[in-house]
Amino acid sequence: MSYSRRQLVDVFLTKLKFNLKSEASKTYLGYVWWVLEPALFVLVLYLVFGIFRARGTPDFVIFLVIGKIPFLWFSKSVVNASNSILQARGLINQVIISKAFFPLLVVAQDLVKQLFVLTLMFVFLIWFGLEPNLAWLYFPLLFVVQLLLIVACSLITAMITPFLPDFKYILSTGMVLLMLMSGIFFDYREVILPKHQSLFLANPMARLLTEYRRILMDGQPPEWLPLSMIALISFLVIIALLRFYRRIDTPLARRVL
Repeated sequence: MSYSRRQLVDVFLTKLKFNLKSEASKTYLGYVWWVLEPALFVLVLYLVFGIFRARGTPDFVIFLVIGKIPFLWFSKSVVNASNSILQARGLINQVIISKAFFPLLVVAQDLVKQLFVLTLMFVFLIWFGLEPNLAWLYFPLLFVVQLLLIVACSLITAMITPFLPDFKYILSTGMVLLMLMSGIFFDYREVILPKHQSLFLANPMARLLTEYRRILMDGQPPEWLPLSMIALISFLVIIALLRFYRRIDTPLARRVL
């Protein structure tokens, strides 16, 4: 059994809705957990850095939240997508469907949840004293750039895992290292030598977190050239991977089954 493009879109949306409901039904709090989990995280940051003053300033709490929330979206989506094709073994055995369908579905699920989390983040930022300004209007553009990066990375990890099952362990460790290398807990301008800052910002997540802070905390427009490069490379990688998925569809299905 195979699907037309129109049918595939309908199946994608239906399965997206079903998966979100199914995920929410696994906990007593349901959809509330999507917001409660990051809310608890923000509360811990507030207690540690806002009340106990480990670093001394409320701005540092804001700095952390703006860094950590987007990074959590990236890390969760990429890690969740990495196992998406293997988890779809039953459906793959029944229908002929592009294997890229499954990581894209996971990315879409996490995207829906992230919209709730971002709402909470903005409430927190305003409550903590940040005043909305015109630079905040750039936020959706950064959001789209990060989404493209997430899709590209998710397609890569989902394709590798069936052929190299141990990759999921490498990926988990890699995400910890990436978190430490992305400037979530420090301002790179204060920690990294000027001659090494360009290398630090070559990390797409480090660049994105820097730009998020630039528009939200500093009220300044983002630097468009590096963001454009991230978006363009991510888009080209996505197109190339979607074509490559078609080429390896049969061996990938055999590997999964």
